[in-house]
Amino acid sequence: MNVLNTVSKPGINYNNYDKDKNRKTVKAASIAGSAIGIAGAVAGVYAMAKKGNPAVSMKNFAYSEKDALMIGAGSVLGGLTGGLIADKNKENTKPKLREASQQFLGNMACPLGLLAASNKLLEKTNFKLPKINSASKPAKIANGVLNVLPKAAVTIGSLVGGMEIGNKIMNKVNDKVFKEEVKHDVKPEDFLVHTDDLCLAASMLLKDAKSVTTVTSKVLPASFIVAGAKTGIQEKSIDQNPEKV
Repeated sequence: MNVLNTVSKPGINYNNYDKDKNRKTVKAASIAGSAIGIAGAVAGVYAMAKKGNPAVSMKNFAYSEKDALMIGAGSVLGGLTGGLIADKNKENTKPKLREASQQFLGNMACPLGLLAASNKLLEKTNFKLPKINSASKPAKIANGVLNVLPKAAVTIGSLVGGMEIGNKIMNKVNDKVFKEEVKHDVKPEDFLVHTDDLCLAASMLLKDAKSVTTVTSKVLPASFIVAGAKTGIQEKSIDQNPEKV
């Protein structure tokens, strides 16, 4: 974690001890708020699924793009709320609100929206790659790869492309709404923290493999905690270099 300087209002003096104590409190509150938001969203998603299909259970439940978006929203809202309540320096409110917009719009709504639309198009066209007409073991393996390849391309392409689109939109939002020139560019290392996208991608690609889907469905809600925690810990002095959770 970088050592960061908190910008104080006139008449307020934060010494290093107070800064560190405030950050630790804010971080704990942001993580807790994100966890609570995720739990509430999961409960809501499951209740709606149960209403539509009484036979569904948490053991065999697979999250859709819409479900993932609701859980992500719960995480961001929870982390933002926890951070705002715990942070004594109210100059940090704007960075937290901007990060909430970035996380939800740039990192969730655009990628998941593009993924949902792409999946519908793929299902409608029923596009499939030609199979190898052979009963040999190598041919069976190759046909398995060919079967999942279109879905893989659509899933990964949608998530990556959606993040690029979302970040371009957020750059405009920063200029127009927050009146600040803070540019978010997607870098390769950025995808390392998007465990939520990776879990969702695994669920989408391997939905027929029950053991994999079960694991990813259990991990998916918890993976969103990073987004909420990052939202709640943002500070004014780290606008150009966001805090790492």
